[in-house]
Amino acid sequence: MSVLQVEKLTKMYGKRRVLHGVSFQLAAGEVIGLVGPNGAGKSTLMRSILALEEVEEGTVTVQGVSNQNPEFFKYISFLPSDNYLYMQLTGYDHLAFVANVYELDNKAIEEVIDSIGIRSYVNNPVKSYSYGMRQHLLIALSILTKPLIILMDEPFNGLDPTSIIELKQLIRDLHAQGIGILVSTHNLDILEDMTKSIWFIKEGELIQTDIGLQENMPYQIDLQLSKEQTVDQLMAGSQLPFQNHANGLLTDPAFGVELYLDQLIKSGATIRAVQQSSMALEDMYKEFYEINV
Repeated sequence: MSVLQVEKLTKMYGKRRVLHGVSFQLAAGEVIGLVGPNGAGKSTLMRSILALEEVEEGTVTVQGVSNQNPEFFKYISFLPSDNYLYMQLTGYDHLAFVANVYELDNKAIEEVIDSIGIRSYVNNPVKSYSYGMRQHLLIALSILTKPLIILMDEPFNGLDPTSIIELKQLIRDLHAQGIGILVSTHNLDILEDMTKSIWFIKEGELIQTDIGLQENMPYQIDLQLSKEQTVDQLMAGSQLPFQNHANGLLTDPAFGVELYLDQLIKSGATIRAVQQSSMALEDMYKEFYEINV
């Protein structure tokens, strides 16, 4: 069931159309990756959803509540790419301020401190935090009100590998709690590891797609080969085209995978795994944005 509904958002910067009738829905617990080069409109889309940008057309609602209504922000939160923390204040000071605005008690603060794992430094000034620690505090702030949707704008920027792993796990935990997440990042490998639902922005338009099983993609068949066996020997006489791949083969999409399996079984092969190959996100990105490298 959709929680966030965006209808026909249109945003202009002078004569340049940054968003062109963008419409989509986001369900509780859904994780969506937002992809596009600089200037494609990723940040503008998020800021327009939050009414931080004035749009020419379109509506945004969460649970039927318009983004023009202050109640809207009880259901949605934002993790911006720019750090808006106050260096002289502690992490707890930040949490206490937000809790006061939303009339939350100390129990809510304590719960989110333990949930995100910032207990060891939450009472220290933010100026003493590493970049990763600041990102953790920002996420704690974003979930303090128990939103249904979180928008994350380039949350992995500047993080070291350890912090990236920790943040990815936090996002998985939020997903498991039923929180919908729209996350933009330039790091394609991170997105591909987190979600199969990828949205591209190009020339102000939003294209929604899924990375996964696709038509006309080969199957990868992994085999357990004995010392006497080779893939060429197992496929001999079948007249089925294939490519050797590690301890197995890649099928030709023009032929059904069952034909390959029948041949391998008849030849006495031990089949370990069968999976359809998918186009890598990087390849899809190159194709979509017409990048020739």
